[in-house]
Amino acid sequence: MLGELKEKILSIISSYDRPVLFKDIKDQLNISTDALKRELYDLMKEGLIKKEKGRYTLTESGKRSLQR
Repeated sequence: MLGELKEKILSIISSYDRPVLFKDIKDQLNISTDALKRELYDLMKEGLIKKEKGRYTLTESGKRSLQR
């Protein structure tokens, strides 16, 4: 089960109709840059998001995890 912060990050990414910049996510959260980097790294390790050209998108697993 995902923590509240990870779910919020996935929701933010899914709310855009394009790949999302780090700044787009950071602007909507009240956490430090390092904390967000850590959360994004964990989400990538878990296979829920991917990073391409500095932008984040949900993987199929990430989309499914939001529907639970």
